[in-house]
Amino acid sequence: MRARNRFGVACLFAGASCGESAPTPASNPSRAEVPGAESAAHSAQPARPALAPALAVDLAGDFAEEAAARGLDYLNVSGSAEKRVILEANGAGVAVLDLGSDGDLDIVFAQGAAALDAAELPRPEVFENDGRGNFTRRALGPSFYAMWTTGLATGDVDGDGDDDLVVGGLPGIAVYLQGPGGELTLRSGAIPSDAFRLTREKGHAQSWFTSLALFDADGDGILDLYAARYLDLDPTNPPLKKLGEGPLAVPCTWKGHTVFCGPAGLVPQPDAFFRGRGDGSFEDVSSTALPGHVAGFTLAVLPFDADGDGDTDVFVANDTSPNLLLVNDGRGIFTDVARAAGVALSSEGRMQAGMGAAAGDVNRDGLLDFAVTNFSDEATELYFGGAQGFRRMTNAFGLMRESRSLLSWSVHIQDFDGDGWLELFTTNGHVYPQADEPHTGTRYGQPATLWKLGPEPKAVRVEPRSASSILTAAIGARGSAVGDFDRDGAPDLVLARIDARAALGMNRTGAGNARIALRLLGPELPTETAPRTPRGGHGAKAIVVVGTGADEHALLGEVQTAAGFQSASTPWLHFGLGASKRYEKLIVRWPSGRVEELPGGEAGARITVCEGLGVVAREAFR
Repeated sequence: MRARNRFGVACLFAGASCGESAPTPASNPSRAEVPGAESAAHSAQPARPALAPALAVDLAGDFAEEAAARGLDYLNVSGSAEKRVILEANGAGVAVLDLGSDGDLDIVFAQGAAALDAAELPRPEVFENDGRGNFTRRALGPSFYAMWTTGLATGDVDGDGDDDLVVGGLPGIAVYLQGPGGELTLRSGAIPSDAFRLTREKGHAQSWFTSLALFDADGDGILDLYAARYLDLDPTNPPLKKLGEGPLAVPCTWKGHTVFCGPAGLVPQPDAFFRGRGDGSFEDVSSTALPGHVAGFTLAVLPFDADGDGDTDVFVANDTSPNLLLVNDGRGIFTDVARAAGVALSSEGRMQAGMGAAAGDVNRDGLLDFAVTNFSDEATELYFGGAQGFRRMTNAFGLMRESRSLLSWSVHIQDFDGDGWLELFTTNGHVYPQADEPHTGTRYGQPATLWKLGPEPKAVRVEPRSASSILTAAIGARGSAVGDFDRDGAPDLVLARIDARAALGMNRTGAGNARIALRLLGPELPTETAPRTPRGGHGAKAIVVVGTGADEHALLGEVQTAAGFQSASTPWLHFGLGASKRYEKLIVRWPSGRVEELPGGEAGARITVCEGLGVVAREAFR
């Protein structure tokens, strides 16, 4: 039977004989101004954005930047260096998926163009993994949809057992189905053409899609698509330095500097929701799935079971608009409860510039928590799941002090060092090159950041150990994705830096800690009645019981690939067991409603679990 509310997950956790959970901590001017408005000057900026002199830790390892050495030579193109138009500042996403079904994680990058009026538009760029984390370029496929691509999503949209790719940008969405040889082929007519504004001529704004998320909204076992849209932009006549004409024109400024226009003063585009048909095509059901939807400059979409009732809900991070928390009624119809849940606005009741979002069980209480990145002078927010809504834990964890000087984009909540507690990772970088001017209090190029979130309930910054770390270089990045590229059990990071080479951070942390990686798969043949589990396992939850006696605890993970900003990460769930060399029990909650309890086993392996069949494959880490 499906859980009826959030308590369903918490009760299952207790039923797993989890022992005592970790102590729960006690509760405890952003984007560009409306054109023409000025903010007070800040103190002179440091050489790079200054993180507060708080606690810092050395993970006895690092994320070595090895992109060039491993053949990952992607170079991002995002318009002019001056960033005269807002599209040029938002950069590209990156996706991790398995091409060829060989068990190796390959990488696809979105790509922009040198200018909005470029005669030749780009295609996504594909890199194939040799299984040990070395990459070679691979052709996208025999056909492609040329556009300024931004967001990527991955999942098995045609139910044939392999990963497919959905690409969004200006002005539309393209679906690429994976063939038997791993090639990605454009699926003609996958999205209704009337869902886009395709006209490219003066006076016509085109559709601009940002983040995309594939998940099963209605329990039929078929992946559906939430497509976020940003704002109206006429690529043939974008606003430059001002909004309007003549004496009533309003200049676009930030801290006294002339900058690109938007989002303030421009028109947001409504998000779209497409129901999957199971053959790689989709039906536009936005009006019924998103009743009363209010457009809000959407930049990030995070699918996860926010209320613990067994279906997938959606958090929507909006730029200078209230965030949305869309609760699913189980039929794929969503109601926004963000204000009641306490996640729509800042603690001061202000709209923020939401950029990216990620979920994970930070305090190990069996409830999913989530983080939202924001603009500079705003914090990366941390929300803890509770019996009713969410608790803002940003200040309690010190994240206001730690992150306020940064402009953060993609985000991940992941146990990178394998100690059984989660870390918080963000990509950073300002949108305005003018941030390097005096008295802005920030910088344009900003390094990625990593904080430990446990066992103590506070954010402890992880210091880079070398100049080659991805945490060292002050180069702005937008999208990022998590995946174990060399199959050693430690989740690695790939970053889509803006106007720069990609970064590939190979995880060398936590060498002495034990780990397991789980792949949860639905049945090859769908069950006769709904709800059903998607073949790729989207929405399935794993509870891993670790330790015995007083040391017994449980770790929770949910299979979702959409996370961060405009990006898609691995469907593998990574769990750190710390000093424990085995796990005692595995409980899987499938979207179908089935709950399976499996015996424990030794750490140090990739484990594949199929619904109804149990463990079907086990392979030692390399």
